[in-house]
Amino acid sequence: MSIPAGPKLDFIEASETTISLQFQPLSSIERYEVQWKLVEHEWSNPAGSTNATASGKSPNVRAEAAELTPGMTYCIRACCIDPSGAKGVPGPELIIDTEQVGCTPKADKSCCTIQ
Repeated sequence: MSIPAGPKLDFIEASETTISLQFQPLSSIERYEVQWKLVEHEWSNPAGSTNATASGKSPNVRAEAAELTPGMTYCIRACCIDPSGAKGVPGPELIIDTEQVGCTPKADKSCCTIQ
């Protein structure tokens, strides 16, 4: 039996150094590998990856790309992994920017009074 293509990723949120996402698991696959790279780089040397496992407790699998550089554009994709450890072809790519490092006070920590 062939390994299915990776799932479509859904964006949850991005911070300066992380991108959170989720996807619906395929019924025949329990393990996935989520990979990421800077958008201008090739997939032959991804910047990072993490494993994600489907759980019967949740309808979605959550994953996080971590230790990213602020203000950069990343390309993220997922592959299915069969029980023998073989990977299928990657699913559709998701392109997301990490947040820029801010130099102004956070809204919840600043106060301004106009008289």
